[in-house]
Amino acid sequence: MADIQLAKVEQHPDGRLLFSVRVQTSEGRVEFPIAVHDEGTAARNEMAVLRSTLRFAEELAESVRLRLGS
Repeated sequence: MADIQLAKVEQHPDGRLLFSVRVQTSEGRVEFPIAVHDEGTAARNEMAVLRSTLRFAEELAESVRLRLGS
């Protein structure tokens, strides 16, 4: 199972928050930025980052499947 760590990097005046998402799996490690709109609380912001990360992972998986021809 993957280990996921979230870290808030910066807050923009327009209400956007930039998070660093770090993922460690048995296949390796990756780190990438995710920007979300401020949801008002740390817990809600983390949920927004996780939802965005899940959408990213789903799109990535679909692109890899297409590239592999499966």
